[in-house]
Amino acid sequence: MEKLYYKNTHITDFEAIVMDCQEDEKGRFRILLDRTAFFPEEGGQGADRGTLAGDEVLDVQIKQEQIWHTLATPLAIGNSVKGHVDWAQRFDYMQQHSGEHIVSGLVHAKYGYDNVGFHLGAEEVTLDFNGPLTLEQLREIELAANKAVWKNLPILISVPDPSVLSGLEYRSKLDLTENVRIVEIPGVDRCACCAPHVETTGQIGLIKVTNVQSHRGGVRVNILCGERALRDYSLRQDSVSSISVLLSAKQEAVAEAVRRVKEEALQEKLRANALQASLLSLQARALPGPELSPNAVLFTGELDNLALRNTVNDLTLRYPGYCAVFSGDDNKGYRYIIGSSSKDCRGLAKLLRERFGAKGGGTAPMVQGSIAVSKEKILSVF
Repeated sequence: MEKLYYKNTHITDFEAIVMDCQEDEKGRFRILLDRTAFFPEEGGQGADRGTLAGDEVLDVQIKQEQIWHTLATPLAIGNSVKGHVDWAQRFDYMQQHSGEHIVSGLVHAKYGYDNVGFHLGAEEVTLDFNGPLTLEQLREIELAANKAVWKNLPILISVPDPSVLSGLEYRSKLDLTENVRIVEIPGVDRCACCAPHVETTGQIGLIKVTNVQSHRGGVRVNILCGERALRDYSLRQDSVSSISVLLSAKQEAVAEAVRRVKEEALQEKLRANALQASLLSLQARALPGPELSPNAVLFTGELDNLALRNTVNDLTLRYPGYCAVFSGDDNKGYRYIIGSSSKDCRGLAKLLRERFGAKGGGTAPMVQGSIAVSKEKILSVF
């Protein structure tokens, strides 16, 4: 099979002869051509998109050097068909993959780590390295990578003779000996690779490291290149601009402004908690005393769990039976916490579940959950 994408990565339209057509287990059809410009899913990179005989190409896979194109409809064996590769996706993938080579080559040169995992999909690009890297270290790599872009270096493709290959230093995840396709960026990287690449580093446009996290003893790095990086920058810029307006802060000061608002919100929450505690204390003192009822049941509006729990703990010091606080109303339902200094609260929780479909659980001294019935029905249990 002739791989046209190796002859010219810019070929998007071609004609080919249908050599085979097989129906798969999903009722789709796998098409084998005598030549193709479609790059298959290979080497961690997703397949090209496009059309074949006017139908959408759903997938492209390579098996034993044969490239199979998946369509929803069959094609007649022996017919000549026209194929069209989606150039926007092809160029996007070339930008991402060439950018990955630069980043991986620089990491290998500076830290000696290998790229042990690579995924290039429609949404993200991830690189797995077998050693630790901090975001600060990757910022240095990112700057060096973009300097390589600005130099507009040629990206050289070759398939060296085995005698030449044996003397070359190059990155490879596999132990290869023949028909090895080498992608070289002079002074930056030399790597075995099966994918199409841009012609010069300048065509990558921009390389941006967006995230790093620990992964299997090393790190997983997310990058964006070219138009993807530009779109990401625009989205982040729009977010920063919106936050800047909302907080009346300069864009370069939004992080500090958010920290300030967060601290103010925390202080407001602390004040609200204090008021809640005071309110619940007043409501608790208004309950009938333990000499009139061993149980204490209190209904209140929406309050946080900490205030509810503290109130239940205080009530268990005064009442020998069940002490319960229900937060909410008859329309939206209630959250509850029930405690006792002498009784097993799990039995009461079970009763609420069986009778009213309450949710929740806990331990013998205290249970919590939610219930969607009226106050009157809840009180009937007590």
